[in-house]
Amino acid sequence: MVACYTTLVRPVRVAFVSPSGLGNLGDAAILESFLAGLRRRRPGAEIVGFTLNPADTRVRHGVDATTCGAFSLPHYTIRRAPRAPAGEDAGDPPGDEAPPRLPGLRRAIAALPGARRGRRAVAMAVAELRHRREVAARLAGFDHVVVSGGGQLDEFWGGPFGHPYTLYRFAGAARRAGARLDILSVGTGTLATPLGRRFVRRALEAARYRSFRDARSRELAQAAGAQAGDPIVPDLAYGLPLASPAPALRARRRIGVAPMCYADPRVWPKPDAARYAHHLASMAAIAARAVRDGHEVAMFGTDRPDAAPVAECHAIAAGQLTGDERARLQVAPVDGVAPLMALLATFDAVVAARFHGVLLAHVVGCPVLAVSHERKVATLMAELGHDAYCAPIDELDPAAAGAALAELLARRDPLAAQIRAVAADNRRRVDAQYDAVFGAPP
Repeated sequence: MVACYTTLVRPVRVAFVSPSGLGNLGDAAILESFLAGLRRRRPGAEIVGFTLNPADTRVRHGVDATTCGAFSLPHYTIRRAPRAPAGEDAGDPPGDEAPPRLPGLRRAIAALPGARRGRRAVAMAVAELRHRREVAARLAGFDHVVVSGGGQLDEFWGGPFGHPYTLYRFAGAARRAGARLDILSVGTGTLATPLGRRFVRRALEAARYRSFRDARSRELAQAAGAQAGDPIVPDLAYGLPLASPAPALRARRRIGVAPMCYADPRVWPKPDAARYAHHLASMAAIAARAVRDGHEVAMFGTDRPDAAPVAECHAIAAGQLTGDERARLQVAPVDGVAPLMALLATFDAVVAARFHGVLLAHVVGCPVLAVSHERKVATLMAELGHDAYCAPIDELDPAAAGAALAELLARRDPLAAQIRAVAADNRRRVDAQYDAVFGAPP
């Protein structure tokens, strides 16, 4: 009699870190690519995300999630679930009880000079220690901690104690958990402070594998520890799983126009009402001209804070059109990656300001007139050889942009063919990176 033994192989356990969950569909597309790539190669993987808004991550991506930070900062918002009452939270020591309420004493302490600031500092320190314990407990036994692409080397949103500090903390947490740290296709934004660069340097040095989404990002990150030999692998969103849309027959060209909350005093870290107004006026003028040229125009956004700019831009453009023309100017709200990709596939051309508004249009083979609000947008267009169809946001001239859009439409078929070829090659490179980090699909 021959004895048979079954070897049980534990599924791989992977955590990812991402400043996502607040409605940015570019970040969501990156995560959909990453999760699909991981699951294809490691079916049954245990996955947990550390994001700005775990509730959104659970619903949108179907994975367990917790916060990537202990507390919110200006323009770096952490949305934690409310803590359970003392004694009901598994993270509280047994027998913990809420301290008695002493309103008189609290008021007296609050009246002391600097008391409010000191109280906040103490609360932040307590939250930090609690969060470190939570992260350590969640990462115990994990194999990988992955910085899952996007513009994560950046302190524009939240300063050095925003995402640079988050990366530094998770590099240490991965080391203590015995997990491998992988940094995939990251972009470099603003790293203006020595402290921000130091945090990023520590994270980059701790990585077993790291890559950058473009050569300029790698170059900018060299002050924070990047090496000239680090691989360049395109943005993970190029690996997004796509359905093939049925071709639509239309009598008119269809143009997408995607303004953003650039310099919007309500949300932008460096508010500038004049710049914001110029952006809306120039995008509205481009949209109105496209309608008067006989095209259909749909305005949309790719991030939650863009909803107000889209509505305001639509109102400005509508005011420049007649009643019959206004019927060809629409707003197309989207709140998911699949609806966004389906919408982009209906356009003959897109005018977009956000980086992933440009990139995701390219993923579906659609030519773009890019309105560059940051270096990364101009870099993306230059890599494609489409510099002529890219203009700085503060210098955007609607007449020149309208002429460029007309030229782009006249050359649409060869431009679209080139874009599809580049996107297909970028998808291949992203897939090869997933193979290198997680192994080939079974």
